[in-house]
Amino acid sequence: MSRLVSRQTTLQRQLQEVRDIHARHHLDQSNIDELSPLIEHFEIRVPLIGAFSCGKSSLLNALLGERLLATAVTPETAVPTELRYGPERHFVGCLPDGRRFPLEEAGLRENYLSSLVPDGWVEAQIPSPALASRQQLVLVDLPGWDSGIAAHERVIDGYVERSLAYGVMIGVEEGTLRDSLRRALLELAIAKMPVILIVSKTDNRPPEDVQAVVDHLRDAVTALMGREPLAVVVTSARKKDLGTLETALDSLQAQAGEIFETRIVGAYRNNLQHAAQHLGLLANQENKDADRIQAGIDKLEQDIRAFDTRLQKETEALQAQIGPILGTIRLRVESALSDRLETLTSHALNGQDISDDILGTARLVISEALRQEFEPAIQRYLDRLVDALPSRLDFKLNLGNIKMSGDANSDGEFRWKELGTLLAPLLRQIPHPLGKLLAPWLPLLAALFDNHADRQRQKIEAARQREEVRSRIHAALSDATRQIDAQLRPVLSEQVIKAQAEVARNIEAERAEVKKTLTTLVAALQQGEAEIAALRQRAQADLDQLLVMIAEITSAT
Repeated sequence: MSRLVSRQTTLQRQLQEVRDIHARHHLDQSNIDELSPLIEHFEIRVPLIGAFSCGKSSLLNALLGERLLATAVTPETAVPTELRYGPERHFVGCLPDGRRFPLEEAGLRENYLSSLVPDGWVEAQIPSPALASRQQLVLVDLPGWDSGIAAHERVIDGYVERSLAYGVMIGVEEGTLRDSLRRALLELAIAKMPVILIVSKTDNRPPEDVQAVVDHLRDAVTALMGREPLAVVVTSARKKDLGTLETALDSLQAQAGEIFETRIVGAYRNNLQHAAQHLGLLANQENKDADRIQAGIDKLEQDIRAFDTRLQKETEALQAQIGPILGTIRLRVESALSDRLETLTSHALNGQDISDDILGTARLVISEALRQEFEPAIQRYLDRLVDALPSRLDFKLNLGNIKMSGDANSDGEFRWKELGTLLAPLLRQIPHPLGKLLAPWLPLLAALFDNHADRQRQKIEAARQREEVRSRIHAALSDATRQIDAQLRPVLSEQVIKAQAEVARNIEAERAEVKKTLTTLVAALQQGEAEIAALRQRAQADLDQLLVMIAEITSAT
């Protein structure tokens, strides 16, 4: 039994008793309820992306040891397929509105999945040995990255929060990163998502050619994402050369265990410790009468009012930091875009669309700047508030509790698509693509520039045109940075308001729970010594049980 499975089994065994203790003492168990599905069934996804016909489905079929996934698909008919371990073969079609229906295995093999197009997906559960040894990993065969912007958004928005790493697959004959795949990698870099580089279809190429392609792709991915791939896998589905892929998956399985320990076990332990504090409050009030306990309740309310005043002052101070933070972000964006000005000019002169390049660079720089400038400011704000908490309130506030990005369509989101819409008219002013504009004049230019002097004039004209394009791009970039500033300010302000609301919500929930615990003591005291003794005895017994559970999960760390 793996460590992860062992830890998961321990938490599953404890879970019902923990719920019972919370219920007996009327403690808030909403956090336990949120953790429960993850304790019962912990999974982390590993999506595979790449161009159509790069061999994703064939590779997964080779890994499973059977032809399960259709390989003759088109962009119009492809849907994601999630592959997970299960003791029995089971296939389900899933739709975004929550509807689920059974699928025939033949439908998956032959790609009879039109009822799921365009936004549905397949959940496949199979007793494959390759999945049995990696039960916490869900491999996801995603449609080709070239299948349109909706698919791009589904690849990122639908999976990045639930994923451990992405597999980025490129056929060795392609040998380089397509523009569409570059955009995908840029999005993953923004999300700080590790990638496994998978070079496929290596059957018919000499080893030295394959290695040259691998080296080139590794360098390209590293340069684009700012870090090396988590692993580099060279595969051949036809030859079933899967050793490096399986090693990479084993590494991810080990990391899944670390994530379970940090995110699930850590949060679960904190909840048990929190419940133990309340039971300790019930069990250790032997020398206090109802009047003294009521005085404690009144003191708590007074402390909460003082904390509310502190919360408002700290929030105003944080709002005042937004301006300087925006100034820093804008300078970083301007610097990054200026560094790319010559490259953008060359791309425009070659007829390439530079909009995605500009937006991608801006997104990456802004996201990194927010992590380095804004998130630490939020964390310092939370740390100061924790220090100011009334002594009876003891809980943690951190960025994990504050939903920094909000829901996909929330007002707190930075509207990248709107920025793209605003930027488009500016970029259309650029003579682009220049090659198409000059095409009708090429015969005439050839006749005119047939000697050295005319070639010199041609160079001068090309330089003038380049400078014109460069100047217009520079103007567009300046306007873009101003738009970023205007859009980002309300977003950051909204995040501060969300942080304040989350702190206030936590404080109110904790205040209500402490007050309820103390009120329970007052009521028991009013009923007589026998009732208060019974209450304390129940609380002590359950406290002892919680401490045993905490010790069990702590001793194994």
